[in-house]
Amino acid sequence: MKKQLFTLSSLAIAVVLLLVQCKKSDLELSGSASTAGFTFLQTPASDTLPYPYTVRFTNTSSEEFLYQWNFGDNTPLSAEKSPTHQFRIGGAYNVTLTTVGTNGNNSITKVVGVTDACSNDFFSKLTNCSLGEWTWSSDGDAIKVLSPDATQVYFAGGAANCQADDIFKFNADGTFGYEANGQTFDVQSGYSCQAPKPNAPSYKVVVKPNQLPKIILAPLATGNGRPFIGTTDIVENNTYTVQNYTPTTLTLRAVLENNGGVLVEFKFRKVTVLTLADIKNLLTGGGSKTWKLDPTPGANAIIVGTEANPAQYFGGGPLDGNCQSDDTYTFTAADKITYNSNGSTFNGGNVAPNYSCGSDRSYSNISYTFGATTGGVAGLATLQLPNTPPTVFIGTTDVPNENVYRIIEISANKMVLRAGNGAGTVFQFKLIPQ
Repeated sequence: MKKQLFTLSSLAIAVVLLLVQCKKSDLELSGSASTAGFTFLQTPASDTLPYPYTVRFTNTSSEEFLYQWNFGDNTPLSAEKSPTHQFRIGGAYNVTLTTVGTNGNNSITKVVGVTDACSNDFFSKLTNCSLGEWTWSSDGDAIKVLSPDATQVYFAGGAANCQADDIFKFNADGTFGYEANGQTFDVQSGYSCQAPKPNAPSYKVVVKPNQLPKIILAPLATGNGRPFIGTTDIVENNTYTVQNYTPTTLTLRAVLENNGGVLVEFKFRKVTVLTLADIKNLLTGGGSKTWKLDPTPGANAIIVGTEANPAQYFGGGPLDGNCQSDDTYTFTAADKITYNSNGSTFNGGNVAPNYSCGSDRSYSNISYTFGATTGGVAGLATLQLPNTPPTVFIGTTDVPNENVYRIIEISANKMVLRAGNGAGTVFQFKLIPQ
């Protein structure tokens, strides 16, 4: 027992002496402070977007034994010597490494440029580098079915009423969203409006040199069925090839599964949130702006049909070059419209001789009412003209007698007007600035 007490006492004395010696030596530390340093390298970008934005950091510090990394993206600090870090999005980040050595600490900050999928032009336009929302084009041939070599058109038509408000959402992080806004036009249920169908939770974009970009949807998260963009037609490998795109338009093509290579093609436009003031400003240019029917070959500037299918009765054709292609319509911020036929007006089905050039029906400074679209029909805004056609009209003389025109789509370079209240026949016009 005495021997054990002696041993413990000796150990206690030794610890005290050691602590005293350490304290003394602390006052006499010698040597250099640590010097922080690092290099970095982003892992090579993939041709499948979005790819992980991963950066490997290599510590090149000296005289150090502790490390602290601040990656500049509000993520937790790291104490690893040479960490690998994944950034959520691309950009420029101030990355700071602090090192601790035997005689002090040292820090170094470098700007680390992280390249993300938005460096790709298509991905940038598809997603807005955050969220890109797309809906159906208002064109009368927004949906096409083509021969395998794309030389023959088996079907061309506009989006159905319960399709036209579908929204397809592409997030820059690779997640995918679908809003049916009430119903899905279901090919598998006899081409009819049905309850909303589930869709893919994610997507990827494949971009390879000298090839068109492809959008590939992931399988459904739960349940049976196949994901889709546009119609619910089942396409090979859930893959859609990008035929062309702009910041506001997108055309996709896919191969129908088990149909001998038959193609299906869709046109979309980017969803933009416009106020009535924005719409009026685009319509009038902020003062006065002149529009004309789009004379471009294949534009199908005039189509006729129903609200559910605006091209059902007439899918479009060339304008009459003698008396239709030079018609102009000028809208002012004071809610006045002027029509100039430049000598002759094209007669519709309500003026004899039908469907031919007739007398000049120009009018000037006619007041119209501009406001929100009501009644549950499509339209960003509505123009109500006084009187009845053919005294006052836009587009053709035989538009519906209610003389109401809904702005279906508008930008600085394009406007789509739909004449009619949606209850009967509708006339749709594609116009461009003069």
